[in-house]
Amino acid sequence: MDELERILKEEKIEYQISRKVDVRGILGCLKKIDDADVVYVVDPEGYVGKSVSVDIGYAYAKNKSIYVMHRVDDPPVTDLISDVLSPKALVDLLKKGSSQDLS
Repeated sequence: MDELERILKEEKIEYQISRKVDVRGILGCLKKIDDADVVYVVDPEGYVGKSVSVDIGYAYAKNKSIYVMHRVDDPPVTDLISDVLSPKALVDLLKKGSSQDLS
């Protein structure tokens, strides 16, 4: 996550990161999803736990694009994912999207 944060800062891409130690807990994560255009999940070796599964389901219900770093090994969750992207591919996608007229 630190490497991803460094890349986003370098590219001047606005972002929010949810870490395990968020004093607002799951509600803080859901608020960040509400404010986001895109959700990116750092999922070591394709693993997502219960809380991240809730985040993904919430983001899906809010019609957010959901990207993961590694292919998720839980088939029902996989159906909610837009694509698997490396951090660099995510940055490229975000830069391309910000240069297009989205109105």
